[in-house]
Amino acid sequence: MPAIATHYRRSLVLLWLAAALLLGLTWWHVIALVSDSHTKELAAAERDLANLTRVSQEHANRTFRATDQVIRFIQSRYLEIGNQLNLTALSEQGVIDAEIFPQVGIIDAKGLYVLANRPITGKLDLSDREHFKVHIKADTGELFVSKPVLGRSTGKWSIQLTRRITRPNGEFAGVVVVSIDPNYFTRFYGELKLGNQGLLALYGLDGVARVRKVGTKEEFGTKATDATLFARIAQGQTEGTYTKRSVVDGVERMFYFRKIPGYQLVVVAGLDTQYLLANHQRAKEALWLQAGMVSLLIMALAVAMTRYLWQIRREMRMRQQAQRQIEDRNEQLNAIFELSPDGVVTFDPQLRVKYISPAFIQMTGAQAVQLAGLHEAEFSDWLALCSTPGATPFIGMAALRQRIIHSPEDRTLLEVSQPIKRVIQVGLRCSQASTVSQILYLHDVTHETEVDRMKSEFLATAAHELRTPMASILGFSELLLNDDFDATARQEFVSTIYKQSTLMAHILNELLDLARIEARRDKDFCYERVDLQALITDMLKGYPLPAERSLPLLDMPLQPLYLLADAGKLRQALLNVISNAYKYSPDGGAVQIKAAVQQDDAPVPRICVEITDCGIGMTPEQAARVCERFYRADDSGKILGTGLGMSIVKEIIDLHNGTLSLTSTPGQGTCVRLCWPAYATSHELRHGVSVNLRASDTSPTDLA
Repeated sequence: MPAIATHYRRSLVLLWLAAALLLGLTWWHVIALVSDSHTKELAAAERDLANLTRVSQEHANRTFRATDQVIRFIQSRYLEIGNQLNLTALSEQGVIDAEIFPQVGIIDAKGLYVLANRPITGKLDLSDREHFKVHIKADTGELFVSKPVLGRSTGKWSIQLTRRITRPNGEFAGVVVVSIDPNYFTRFYGELKLGNQGLLALYGLDGVARVRKVGTKEEFGTKATDATLFARIAQGQTEGTYTKRSVVDGVERMFYFRKIPGYQLVVVAGLDTQYLLANHQRAKEALWLQAGMVSLLIMALAVAMTRYLWQIRREMRMRQQAQRQIEDRNEQLNAIFELSPDGVVTFDPQLRVKYISPAFIQMTGAQAVQLAGLHEAEFSDWLALCSTPGATPFIGMAALRQRIIHSPEDRTLLEVSQPIKRVIQVGLRCSQASTVSQILYLHDVTHETEVDRMKSEFLATAAHELRTPMASILGFSELLLNDDFDATARQEFVSTIYKQSTLMAHILNELLDLARIEARRDKDFCYERVDLQALITDMLKGYPLPAERSLPLLDMPLQPLYLLADAGKLRQALLNVISNAYKYSPDGGAVQIKAAVQQDDAPVPRICVEITDCGIGMTPEQAARVCERFYRADDSGKILGTGLGMSIVKEIIDLHNGTLSLTSTPGQGTCVRLCWPAYATSHELRHGVSVNLRASDTSPTDLA
């Protein structure tokens, strides 16, 4: 079936998406571990290089300080005793450490090597040496560390450390020179494990290496002026790290450098990136292998699951029909449950509230969170509190359960006042389900109750209104049938029967009018331009006034007031109001009709008619209900009526997009105000100019 195939394909897609996700997560995790390992190895290498440069810096500092002490001692002694200074004796006495300083000597002001701790053969002129010339012009006060030079007396490479000898009068007297074997540094560097391509060097800021050891290879005087470290030192950095291919041998290394304070020297250590990442590379290969194995395992599981899904596909086809029927039934039940206007509350096996339908919340104004988990006794107490004061309270879940068992036909009604007043029929059904013990359902019968009440009132009113004319008709008809009367009496009896029949027809016509308006709304209305003053004037000409009563007092402008209305229906509404004005002022008094244009904030002006009487009036409560069907403010029975007149007026006014308002004072009278949108141009409303309506006019004129 298509559903099974779709489900099968979806499952396969999800399965392989999950497999792809797992593969992605596996390789992402491996890549993250590899990256983390790489970062940690680099961080560890940086720490190691920082420590190596710190140790090398300290070693160089100690060596140069010790050398400077020897130089200053020899400088001081030479200024005291001159050429009588015996450097050989000082070396033999251990004052000068010959192992560290294999050669110590003095070069005089002419550049001749005059004193040394080792024998000098012949005249040795060192005036061309840098470590001599640098002191001729002025005393810098600094210890000068020369580039590695090949000794003329020893024939060996050495680093010359020199200071100027200045006589008290400022005269240049020569230079104290101490030679240090570069191997002294390389032997120390050799004890540090830097790998086959590891580097440790002592550079001058001139870019020339004093000592440079790469693996087992020792170099002296190598130039590296383009190295990154010199650019950084020029920018003010005294230490730092970087990774770059060496300008000397082309090997990529991670370097760390430190400038030696007080000297124009810098110590730099470098590790071959392949060497420092060797552990990382091994871990990386192991992680790749593990990731590959996990990937194979994921693929194998995905293939196995695919085969398993293919095997159960047949079972799914068999079960789908049953599953579909169950789902359809559940869907229908859920839809009915959610959309039903009846409230439902379910209880679990422990008689605690489990589910509350939206309709129940709407009926009672409760909150699902507020009631969820309540025991049926607590729920019963809460529902009893919702009952309208003075009405019969909720009898409780336990009592309701007993009533359902013993008298299932009895109705249980509950009247609640919140959020609005309602009459609710309560029912209970016990359940044998494992998760639901009982179901409470509530049906709103407010409308039915109100309809019953209105029917009863209608029947009582109709019977009361029809009984009097019917009694007259029956009585006079019986007299005519049973006795012989002269022509005059017979004419009087027939006239009475006719009048009472007319009254009954009037009552029935009102009921039919109201029913027709409700059924067809304004489909029977014929809207046209109506002159309100002409309509009222014509209507009053044929109005049957009560005995000894005068026509209404008219207060209307001279200019025509036009409406878009059904003239017949509008006449009916006005007649009903005028008839009430006379009917409910039995003691007399003037009835006044006032028409005017109401100018307010509305986009279209409104025409209002006020009909005022001096009758019995009404209380505010009675006035609020005056448009209710079958409602009569006067319940004394002295004034006849059906209570339908104002209901018909309200329906007609609403269908004309109008409004009806009423003010009344008991014993003083009532004023009924009817308003409709005006149907005229702005010029007509402002200046009272009458404009004839053309045949094509079918809608109100734009007053903009």
